[in-house]
This record gives sequence, C-alpha cells and structure tokens, in this order.
Amino acid sequence: MDEVLDKLKVLRYQRDFCREGGFQSLNKYYFLLPAPNPNEQFFYFTSLCSWLLLKIGVQFEAPGQFDDPNASAADIANELKKLGVAFEFGPHKLKQGYGDAVVFSLQVLTDKLIQHRGVAFTKPVHKVDDYPDEAEVDVDAEVTAETIEETIAAHDDDEELFMDASPAASKMEDSKPLPVIQPTVDPSEWILEVERVAPMLKVQITNDNKDWRLHLEHMQQHHSTIATSLSETRGQLSKLQADIEKTLEKISSREKYINTQFETQIEEQRSLQDQLSELRQKYNVASTSVNELSNELGRVSEELDSVKNRMDEIGNGMTDSQPLVDIKKGTSRLKFDIKQMDLRIGVIEQTLLQAKLKNKGPMLAMPAFNPTLFV
Repeated sequence: MDEVLDKLKVLRYQRDFCREGGFQSLNKYYFLLPAPNPNEQFFYFTSLCSWLLLKIGVQFEAPGQFDDPNASAADIANELKKLGVAFEFGPHKLKQGYGDAVVFSLQVLTDKLIQHRGVAFTKPVHKVDDYPDEAEVDVDAEVTAETIEETIAAHDDDEELFMDASPAASKMEDSKPLPVIQPTVDPSEWILEVERVAPMLKVQITNDNKDWRLHLEHMQQHHSTIATSLSETRGQLSKLQADIEKTLEKISSREKYINTQFETQIEEQRSLQDQLSELRQKYNVASTSVNELSNELGRVSEELDSVKNRMDEIGNGMTDSQPLVDIKKGTSRLKFDIKQMDLRIGVIEQTLLQAKLKNKGPMLAMPAFNPTLFV
C-alpha cells in the first residue's frame, strides 16, 4: 500500500481527485483494514478506480454512493480484464472495500496510468557523507572560566613586560600626581546600557548533534530523571503490591468462608445433578422405545387399512347384480343374432336352389319362396 500511495502522489491525486471530489487524503492503512463505515470506504475505492480509468482513457461511468455494490464491483473487474490484467479475485472481494484484491486493483491501475503518461523512475542518488563521526573541537571557540582566566593572566604578563621595559616612563608617572577622574555619565543610564549590551557580548556556540559531549549531557539528564522517577514509582508500586496482597488475602478468606457455608447445598446440588442425569438416561431409553412402538403401530395400521379395502371390494362384488343383468342382455342379443343368421342362411339356400333349377330347365314347377317358414 505504501507503493500505491507514493504512485498516487506522483500522479497528483490530492489536487486532481481529492480536491475536486471532496475526498480526504489516504493513509497507508485505509484499504488494508475494514473501516467503521464500509459504504464510505467502498465508495472511495470505486471513485478512485473510475478516476484512474478515465485518466487512462477508458470510458467508465463513475458509480454512485447508493448504487448496487455487486454491479459496481463486477464492472470494475470486467474493466481490469479488458485491460489485459490477470484478475484472479472474485467481484465479492472488491465488494468488501479492503483487502488484497482492492490493493492489487489500485496497484495495476496506477501502473497503467504511469505507463500511459510515460513517467520514468530512476534510482535515487545518495550524497556521500564526508562528515567525520565526531566534530572537530576548536579549543579557541570554547569560552569557559579557565580560558578567561588564562587570557587575563596573559594580558597581565604583557603589561608587566611593557612596564619593565620602560622604567623611565614609570618613574616619570610616579613622580607626577595622577588626576582624579570624575565620571560624567549618569549611573542609571550606565546600568541600562550595560543591561542592553551584556547579552550581545555573550558567545553562543551552536550545538552539534554529532558532538559526544552533548550526548553525554543528555544521557546524564535522562539518568537523573529516571533515577528520581524510579524512586517515586518504586514506592507507589510497593504500596500497590501491598494493597493487592491484602485484597487477595481477603478474597481467599471470603472464598473459604463461602465454601464452608454452602458445602451442604453443593452436595445437594451434586446429588440432584446425578438424579437428573439418571432421569435423562431413562427418558432417552423410553423415548427410543416409544419411537419403535409408534413405527410398529403405523405399519400395523397400514396393513389393517389394506385388509379393510380388500374386504370392501369383495363385499361389493357379492351384493352387486350388475354382472347378471349384463349376462341376460348378452344372451338376448345372441338369440336375436342367431335368428338373423338363420334367416340369411335360408335366403341364400333359396337363391342357390333357384339358380340350379334355372340351369337344368323348367322340369318341375316350384312353389314361390315364403320367408316366414324359417322364422
């Protein structure tokens, strides 16, 4: 995520995306962990992806905050696949608004946009550190009390040498009385001037972070503060330890008292629990037997129903006279059919006889055929 954030800064997303869209700047943990408001996090991700796609040159409509998250995630996954990205995550991973799929999508889109703009990254050039580990100490630059005394002593020695070299001048000065110098400056003004000029006369030496003396002073200061705070905290911790020990002793004594007071109730509870477990076992055994008997009852009831149905069918067949009526109707129909057949047979025999007689000639006078004789 750090690399993605650096690339977004190179692409000026704070100016072109955050200011125009009214979004806040990202941090490196925003898309790695779930946010308190998942809807806002997913909307930030979809808006950033749509901005990157538009900058690349893809016509992608920015989804709204209240659009279907499944459709928005599917559209982004499809656009990534169209760009030739091997997107192995499902759209439901993008719907979360955080995780590896989200970071991978942003990484790919930022790389595509940087490639589209032709931005080239080069290796950083580090300046050679030629500074020594410890700064060179200029003895003359340090103004201490010893150096001031040495300077004053040397100045006094120079004055003595000058005085020794000119004894005549000293004798002449000793012979003449020195005049008394009367000050002409107001003492109050003089004091004010001294107070004004005194800070300017102080020599200020800039602190060097690589100076071992500065580190030593810091170590001594920290050591003193730790020592003072340690003494205070040790006393407080000892008091706290004593209070905790007293409280634990009180709690242990109270536990013992409660155990002794409720020992009989605990034994009764144990016995009741044992009885309850036995009753549960009996109940389980009885419930299994009841289930078996209920299954047997269901099977017997099914057999009884089948026997009843069979008996009803047999009884209906014994009392029903419809088959006998059908038989009578069939016999009467057969008799009628037999009569019709006999009539047809007689007609056919008569026609055959007449045909034979015509063939032999009129030998005998035959009477006319009477069909009623065959009825």
